[in-house]
Formats: sequence, structure tokens, C-alpha cells
Amino acid sequence: MTLRIAMAGLARITRRSLEACLVVLVLTVAFAMVFARGAALTGRVALIVSGPSMEPAVSRGAAIIVEPVPVRSLEVGDLVSIRVGPQQVVFTHRIVRLVDGPDGLWIETKGDANAGPDPTLVAASAVIGRVVVAVSALGYVLAALSSLAGVGLVAGLGGILLSLIWALEGLEDPWSRPARPADARRPSLEPT
Repeated sequence: MTLRIAMAGLARITRRSLEACLVVLVLTVAFAMVFARGAALTGRVALIVSGPSMEPAVSRGAAIIVEPVPVRSLEVGDLVSIRVGPQQVVFTHRIVRLVDGPDGLWIETKGDANAGPDPTLVAASAVIGRVVVAVSALGYVLAALSSLAGVGLVAGLGGILLSLIWALEGLEDPWSRPARPADARRPSLEPT
């Protein structure tokens, strides 16, 4: 009998832990969706940082929100996302110098983790915007949710957690569960 009680207790603790994992998974996915869609609804852009050049300020895998700003409001020290080159590559670095040229404002940028500034000046018009929010590791979730395989993985993980929770409920001792009123256990056959 003691072993049965111990097994029921272990099943209950494990089930509660899995329930907590399922809640964290659901909340994380919901937060990622609100983060990305909320940025778009407010005229901002959500991006995923794929490199380590801005560590420790912004880590690889972080999700950032970039707010468009007027070129003349850019300042040294601003963390900005920039679109450059024929492939329109996007990177996020800090402005270290502003240069007024005959054809407009140019900026010199540098990654916080890099030894020196980037090799070329960039036209300030290439700036997508200033980083206003950075959430570490959320970019991995956003990347997963942007592919069919990732959505399948997240849904599969949720399904596995739910199946394990249901399986563990069957191992719990029926006397250890909270009692339900007799009326809730079986449907009444009496007409109402």
C-alpha cells in the first residue's frame, strides 16, 4: 500500500511539472505571436538577431523591435537596424559616428562585440529604424513559428506534453483526487 501511495504521489508531482511546462509553452508561443504582430500593428518591425556582434547588449537569437525614426534624429550610441547591399542584408549595430556629406548624412557603425568599426560608412537613409525592445532567445521561437516544420514541432511538443499529463492522471490514486459532488459524477436520468 505504501508503494502505491508513493507512486501516486510521484505521478502527481510529475503531472504538475508537465502541466507547468505546457503552460510555459503556450504562454511563450502566445507572447511571440503578440510580440511580432503587435510590432507590425504599431508600424514597427520585429526582427531576429542571427549573429553575436552585439553581445552582450543583444544576444544571438534575440527578437528585437525596430521603430522607424527620421534620419536627423539619429545619434551616436543609437542601436539601429540597417538594410545594405545588393542583397538588402539587414544587420543591427551601434552608431559610433555621424558624418555629414554633400549627398546627405552617413553613419559609421560597430558591433559591441567587434574590435573595430564596420569597414564602410552607410547612408543614413539605409536605416530601418532604432531598436526599442530586445528579448533574448525569443527570436528562436519566432523562427520556429515562421516555418511549417517549426509549427509542427511546437504542436507536437504540446501534444506529447498533453498525452503524458493524461497518462499520469490514470496512475494517480483515485482517493487522492479532490472529491466531486455525487451529482457531477453521473448524469441524472430524471427529466428537468
